[in-house]
Amino acid sequence: MECPHCNKKVGLFSKALNKMGKVKLCPHCSGEIKLFVDFKVAAILLVPFVVLSLFVLKPLMIQLGLSGSIATGLATGIVIALSMRLKKGS
Repeated sequence: MECPHCNKKVGLFSKALNKMGKVKLCPHCSGEIKLFVDFKVAAILLVPFVVLSLFVLKPLMIQLGLSGSIATGLATGIVIALSMRLKKGS
C-alpha cells in the first residue's frame, strides 16, 4: 500500500498500521492515514476467490484431514487483505 501523502510504500503488517485507533501515522512523512476496505476491489476479487476456495482449497484441506471451512476462512482473509487501502486522515 502507498501513503496518500508521500506515495511511499507502507506494509500492511508494519508497526505504523498495527497501532490501536482509527487514525495512524505514516512512518515516512508522519501524515495521518486511515486503513479501510475498498468494497469495489473486494467485490471484484470475490468471485475468483470463491471458485478457488471451492474447487482448489477445500478439496486440498479435506485431503489433509482438515475441515473444508478452513478454505473458506483462508479465501475470505486473502480477499480482505488484498482489498485494504489507505486514505488521508481527518
